[in-house]
Amino acid sequence: MNIRIFAILACIAVLFAQCNKQSAIITPPGNQEEFTLTVKNEFNELQAHYAVYLSDEDGKVVAFRWLPGDDTARIVVQGAANNARYDCTLAKIVVIDASGSGLRDTAISLTTYTRIASGETINLRDLNYKQNTDLRVQFTGITSLDSIIVSDGLTFSRPQQANSFIGQYRVEHTGKIWMRIRINGEDKWRFMLFENVNSENLEATIDATLLPTIFSHPKDIALPFVAAWQYKIDGVVDLAALRFFPLGDLLRAPGGAIPVFNNINVFEPVINDVFNPEPKPYGDFRVQVKGAGSPPDAYTYFSDRIYPELPAQLPVPSFDLLASPLSNNRYTAANTSGSVDLLSFTRSRAGTPSLSWEVLAAPVTSGFVTYRLPDLPKELADLSLSLKLYDFGNAVQVRGEAYDQYQGYEQVISQHLQNDDPLWQAKAGYTGKAR
Repeated sequence: MNIRIFAILACIAVLFAQCNKQSAIITPPGNQEEFTLTVKNEFNELQAHYAVYLSDEDGKVVAFRWLPGDDTARIVVQGAANNARYDCTLAKIVVIDASGSGLRDTAISLTTYTRIASGETINLRDLNYKQNTDLRVQFTGITSLDSIIVSDGLTFSRPQQANSFIGQYRVEHTGKIWMRIRINGEDKWRFMLFENVNSENLEATIDATLLPTIFSHPKDIALPFVAAWQYKIDGVVDLAALRFFPLGDLLRAPGGAIPVFNNINVFEPVINDVFNPEPKPYGDFRVQVKGAGSPPDAYTYFSDRIYPELPAQLPVPSFDLLASPLSNNRYTAANTSGSVDLLSFTRSRAGTPSLSWEVLAAPVTSGFVTYRLPDLPKELADLSLSLKLYDFGNAVQVRGEAYDQYQGYEQVISQHLQNDDPLWQAKAGYTGKAR
């Protein structure tokens, strides 16, 4: 890790001890109103260092403080104008250990929420509810394994005769693992379901000839264009408990072939016999997709939605993001048309440290939205020369977000600040488009 950054992070730890449970209070001249912002930080200092600062419409920093870990902090601006709104930037600093190398690096990410009102609360918490299990399965009773799909499983070893039909997968799941296979030249899929999986490792020996058969035909979902899509389809078991039944395809190993397609075939282990007396173990469906089109008019499509039945096709965004010039490293502009609820401007730069800066801003009905990155507090500017110079390679990704259940920036940004439900976008019917 850069020695300079290491020294600065050491100073940060001292500041945490000095500033814990205190408020950063800045008193500009003028009005006697008080602007307050509360940040609830559920990360400890070993997980991430956080800082927060407020800036006015000219980008000038009006308040800054480091955030204590596992604690609540307030940032106060006294003498703010009546009904004042400030841009709030959160900086996250994470020390990264490169697995197996003994090397350490740093990642700095900033998120700016524009036009925040007094009295808001920002919750910093990890909403990751998934777990990983290393699955080792050996099939017996077969002469050939023609195909195998392990939903949400990363393949390390594919079962074949040469390895005695032993497969090894790392599976991302919420308690259920299922796979489907074709054996001995059969034209039907057979399936296996593992329930209540909570361990890091799972081993099983399975007589494949005893597995039940999927008699139902696959459901087809048409995608907006031909691309190398990433997708995840789950049957919803219990939204409150965040339990899902995975119906997606396999996750391919890094460096493996990436298929290009414009529709998805969804197989369901739904039959009525002694092996599976229930029609299906879930109710609704959660469908998540992401895909990037081909140049020159390419855009990246996002969708996260819950459906009562699998849809025949996914919705096309009802808005567009048109090309717009970037003035310099701090300015950016988005030219929008149609109904957009929130705009995101994201800059990123690889290197040491790696940098990213996302700005969440309000759109307009039609036309240009411009934004200039706010000034950097010295405490953050000193962490990286590239950050100090706003050097992100002169590239910005602009993303528009639209929701069925929310209207306008205020409602959507409130969900980002609350950060209390990992499914809020799916429940709200999210469609995104980025260039």
